[in-house]
Amino acid sequence: MVNNKKKEQSLSASFSELEAIAEEFEQGEVDLEKGIPKFKRGLVLARRLKKRLGEIENEIEEIKDEFKDLGEEQQQLSKEEPEAEEDGEEAPF
Repeated sequence: MVNNKKKEQSLSASFSELEAIAEEFEQGEVDLEKGIPKFKRGLVLARRLKKRLGEIENEIEEIKDEFKDLGEEQQQLSKEEPEAEEDGEEAPF
């Protein structure tokens, strides 16, 4: 769990750094010679963030797939409840 927290902090720190670099360029505060390394750093950060966000998206999809049967069970229960009441039987909950 500690490892995940470090990844989250790294993701957040990377995004903050990229935001700061973009803001410097938007405000025109970057000298041309200093701008090239900052631009390159921004691209490295953007690539890293894109990759990590893709990994997070995949993890979420895996979790959803793992637990999709819970949603199907809930839908099945919802469909069965009205039928039980129509027959004069009480629902178990």
